[in-house]
Amino acid sequence: MYKYLLLFLISTVAINAQDSTVTKEYNVKVTTTYSENGVPIDSSKYDEWDFEFWSMDSYSDLERPTIELEYGMNEAFYNKDAFSTEFNPNTRINGKIGFADYGETVAGTGLLKYSFNSLFAAQSLGDIESVGDDFSLNSKVLSFGTHTSNGYGYQVSNNFQIILTHGTGLSWNSLDFTNTNGLVDSSQINRINVMDDGIRFGETFEAAIKIRLVENIGITASYGENLIMPRFLIWHWTLGKLIEGTTQGIASYFVDRVKTTSPTLVPILYFVVKNGISYGFHRLRENNMNWPSNTAPPLFQRNFNIGVSFIF
Repeated sequence: MYKYLLLFLISTVAINAQDSTVTKEYNVKVTTTYSENGVPIDSSKYDEWDFEFWSMDSYSDLERPTIELEYGMNEAFYNKDAFSTEFNPNTRINGKIGFADYGETVAGTGLLKYSFNSLFAAQSLGDIESVGDDFSLNSKVLSFGTHTSNGYGYQVSNNFQIILTHGTGLSWNSLDFTNTNGLVDSSQINRINVMDDGIRFGETFEAAIKIRLVENIGITASYGENLIMPRFLIWHWTLGKLIEGTTQGIASYFVDRVKTTSPTLVPILYFVVKNGISYGFHRLRENNMNWPSNTAPPLFQRNFNIGVSFIF
């Protein structure tokens, strides 16, 4: 009887010891497989699904609530062929609130993939009633809408990052104008009256350099344009955006290919190509707001901004 009981106790201890050993071995395997001794995932295998190409052992710092505050110079303008009178420049404040994503796309390279989806509101400042010596037009624009920035950057140190971005968005704008007495062209007067009546739809693009100094604070410098339409013509607008979107998609595909062979060149290449395309399409739309359709010229806002980011 006692020898059977002793045999049972010895068997139980042996089984528990074996289970403990298996558990320890399993924990070691999980740790080593996905960290120090793991093999990074080959991002090129997932191109056709357009994944973000993050490896399992890469740095990630995702979905950070972020607030950006910007201040800078603002200049409204029409194409000179459509509107000969100039606008007085003024200043502008802009605020964005949203979520920023940071991640390493190719393990070990220090190359970061960045995106920031936000809502924004902007207000041009200054005394709209003041009259300059040249009797130029004064403008005051309140804008709000959605904004998306994407780009790549360099992980210089633990929290110090330099990121180059391309941003686009949709805006709704309330406009006021003064000093219209100097306008003698009836077509110019009509354009001002149309813009001054109600909320006007627009679209934006922004080229920015973002420097994340520490964990929770960064600084930005940007150039942006807000294209404001006198009327929203959905079918003409859709045609133009399909052409631009196709062009941008080809550019993104090209940059993704470069990423697998020369990752250190990607931030600069992405910044130049993507913003160059947006800038080019805005120039095409100076006379025709829905290029290639023959439509009315839009009003532009050109902005040079500096700002600060708070990352939570």
